[in-house]
Amino acid sequence: MKIRLLFAVFALFSGALFAQKASYHIRVNNYPLDTIYPYNIPLLDMDSTTESNSKELLATPGKNKKPTVIAFWLTTCKPCHRELATYTANYAEWQKKADFRLLAISIDFPQRFRQIAEIAREKQFPFEVYWDRDRLFRNVMPHGGLNGLPQVFIFDKNGKLAYHHKGFRPGDELELFAKIQELQ
Repeated sequence: MKIRLLFAVFALFSGALFAQKASYHIRVNNYPLDTIYPYNIPLLDMDSTTESNSKELLATPGKNKKPTVIAFWLTTCKPCHRELATYTANYAEWQKKADFRLLAISIDFPQRFRQIAEIAREKQFPFEVYWDRDRLFRNVMPHGGLNGLPQVFIFDKNGKLAYHHKGFRPGDELELFAKIQELQ
């Protein structure tokens, strides 16, 4: 009986400790990451002129809270280019119908950094473009840690994950925008 009680207490405390660890902080290359939105990840703008932090960029304080779409991409990913081209074509019209933010975050390796700005300018991306220089988002994003691109996530006004999609086929943008409208 004492052994069962001891085992139950151990299981209870180890479960509580595991839950705390999973939703609090982890360290990657000695950098502390929050595992809950808006995380704690350094981001560079596409020209490498400004370093920001996802905690500041993704947090929308006060009454300006709005859904946030994060599209992860690579410069070498053709489906990523098709997805972002579709978002570019629809963005102005979507902004008239819904209040939301769209961020395209590249997880390219450093040797491809210059191509991020070249592509964003050439394709005239109307949304915010950033680079996850240290590729840290893959350690905190749910649904497989960005295994396979493109991937898009929508966080609601309160920072709760409301939508996730991996890959891109024509028509996926309609599902994405329907979810954005639903979150208004």
